Amino acid sequence: MLDIKQLLRSQPERVEQMVVTSTRWRFDASRSPIDLALWNAFFAAKSLAPLQAAVEALFCGAEVNPSEGQPALHMALRAERPASICDPRSAAVVEQARVRLIDTAGSWYRGETPIRQVLHVGIGGSDLGPRLVAEALDPGDSAVEVHWLGTLDGRRMARLLARIDPQATALVIASKSFSTVETLTQAHVIRDWLGGDARSRIWAATANPARAAEFGVDPAQLLEFPGWTGGRYSLWSGVGLSAAARIGPERWQALLAGAREADRQFREELGASPPHALARTIDVLVRGCALPTLGVVSYAPELRLLAEFLQQLVMESLGKSAALDQTELAHPSSPLVFGGAGTDLQHSLFQALHQGTRRHPMLLLGSTAAEPGFEAWQREQLAHLLGQASALVQGRDDSSPERRLPGNNPVMTLLTERIEPTSVGELIAQFEHAVYLLSVIWKVNAFDQWGVEEGKRLAGAFGQALAGQGDCPDPSLQSLLDWIRAKR
Repeated sequence: MLDIKQLLRSQPERVEQMVVTSTRWRFDASRSPIDLALWNAFFAAKSLAPLQAAVEALFCGAEVNPSEGQPALHMALRAERPASICDPRSAAVVEQARVRLIDTAGSWYRGETPIRQVLHVGIGGSDLGPRLVAEALDPGDSAVEVHWLGTLDGRRMARLLARIDPQATALVIASKSFSTVETLTQAHVIRDWLGGDARSRIWAATANPARAAEFGVDPAQLLEFPGWTGGRYSLWSGVGLSAAARIGPERWQALLAGAREADRQFREELGASPPHALARTIDVLVRGCALPTLGVVSYAPELRLLAEFLQQLVMESLGKSAALDQTELAHPSSPLVFGGAGTDLQHSLFQALHQGTRRHPMLLLGSTAAEPGFEAWQREQLAHLLGQASALVQGRDDSSPERRLPGNNPVMTLLTERIEPTSVGELIAQFEHAVYLLSVIWKVNAFDQWGVEEGKRLAGAFGQALAGQGDCPDPSLQSLLDWIRAKR
């Protein structure tokens, strides 16, 4: 890996040339181990042409998910005119769900119904995106409180249901297939708890309306989305109902508008877009430098959940070992994404980043504008961001080995003026597009997840084994199974 400090000294012009901006975000890759000549080559017409063709294929509905025979038109979910991106039937489905989302979320948000508690049941993409948005953009003035129920946690469920009123509670079930075990297990418990008139307080966001109907969801309270919507891209659909109820319909519409702006720049100005620069940088770090991790650290506390969201978006999309032509990849694929809130992490894992034996690429995010009365807090966050951006790259020489910091950790920064609906929508869409570009460069399918599906299959098989129906072919697991059976 190249010496970043040497690059900064010998190529001062990189400080300007390796910065790419969008409407609201500034991406800076100047502190990465990429020679300026290579960086500039990424933006040459010859280099951009195949990526531009892939972008057009995405927006035009090409089968970019060949293992499932599907396009990936999640951009239509946030488009002003969905029919400009997808087929008329799908567009009608999208528009109907959008109207229902705005109407329902608005009435809950404004307190126009008896609903004061929303139980959002979903996992993976049906949870991470909406929860990120609700956390980042919560104005604190909604009439409803939202509870996010993902993993099976009986104790938490019991405590929650014991303190809220079923007559003032809505259940939102978010599941593309409407067959996810964790989701339906909790949904059945909550439906029974809601009482005999439960049907009037159950909503569902799904691509499988027939199964939702079997569960008892009123068709008027169904927010359907097309089957080409991947779970980790479903935030923009009816899956976002609970988040919209928390932040308000106007902010939700602004979120979609920000994402649309990212879509426009990505399609019309690919070479000038942050997704392209981010994808190129990560590609060099993963394949060129063989660095297997990516830290995502937010010094904008509103985005503390971003790393968790990106774990799924990046690793589920790019964690592949088979290429599109069915051959085995000859290079590394997805980095392992970790991270969280900046100053929290500085008091935990940053020690290993500064003085450990491995180098870790880091993406540091922040905002410059402060809430009135909290200017000093914002200044402190930015001071920490700048300090870590310096120390991770520059390190520190000291005569005492235990005080020495080797530095040369690649650092990217991504800053905006303020965390608001348009900037958050733009940011999330930019990450979606960067992941797609990486899948094109690496020749993998970003829109399937057969490893996840295998995990679900095995859980079903071992569930039967726990019930005494069958044994394990693996002697080690059989021993563990026997021990568990004895303790139950």
